[in-house]
Amino acid sequence: MIAELLNPNNVIDTIGGYLNAGGPVVVALLCSTALMWLLISERVLYFWFSGPKLRKAQLRRWQQMDDHASWEAYAFRERLISEVRIENERFINIIRALILITPLLGLLGTVTGMIQVFQVIVDTGASNARLMAEGISRATIPTMTGLAVSLTGVFSISYLERRNELLANSAAEVLDVEASMAYGATRRLTGSDMDEAEVNITPLLDIVFILLIFFIVTATFLDEIGIGLQTPADDPPEELQRPPPTMVLSVRADGFVMVDATRMIDPRSVTPVVEAFRAENPRGVVLLNAAPDARVETTVMVLDQTRQAGLDPAIAIQE
Repeated sequence: MIAELLNPNNVIDTIGGYLNAGGPVVVALLCSTALMWLLISERVLYFWFSGPKLRKAQLRRWQQMDDHASWEAYAFRERLISEVRIENERFINIIRALILITPLLGLLGTVTGMIQVFQVIVDTGASNARLMAEGISRATIPTMTGLAVSLTGVFSISYLERRNELLANSAAEVLDVEASMAYGATRRLTGSDMDEAEVNITPLLDIVFILLIFFIVTATFLDEIGIGLQTPADDPPEELQRPPPTMVLSVRADGFVMVDATRMIDPRSVTPVVEAFRAENPRGVVLLNAAPDARVETTVMVLDQTRQAGLDPAIAIQE
């Protein structure tokens, strides 16, 4: 497993997939990260090797002076310590700026990913997690990368600032000055004002945007089917205003059927009669009227014959 992970081909594929999933913002994040760690590495090497050498060089320059009590000596000492501080703080501000930029780049990636998610919703009209996966990746991966880089940068800048203070204070201690002139030999060269705490709300905005994305993904957009209401027209067609044509089938007690009180037919021939009526009057209605003393078998036969013709008659039984 470790050999597969260390395989150059697998490493290249993993990095390529990471860049494709994160989008162009991740490329900018990696460039800023490379620059930041290059400067951090340079400063770490300086504090390990060049810093002590510079302090010793300043000490030799101070010891070459015979006068350590005059105003000029004190000013020269201030200059030596200032040179140490200036060299110690080289690139520190750039590193601090890069640490602040990385969360902002992560926030930019979050916003671009959200825009892509919203575009998917606009195009599809629904919350489809599969289609929104690319936008979600471009929203979360830059955020994770920016926060991780910023977190490591915070620890690094804290270490560099602490080493700066230690090296500057050490240089101030080794450059002894006689206190007889009362020029403030014990004065600290650090600023008297405390650094004000800065509130960075960029990670908070990242979290808010990511929560919004997950709310969108987990939300369900339902298209409920209801009963459509159709109001009547102001002027309905004339054929809708007239009552539909009606054919009355009267079942007699003798077993025959009267059609519209005009002709008498056999119950077994009701189907073709109803089919002919339906062909002439598609909106027609059939009324089945059974006499009180009509046989039930005959009435049921007429009902079945009517239904075979494609119409369900209205039934009326006389008392």
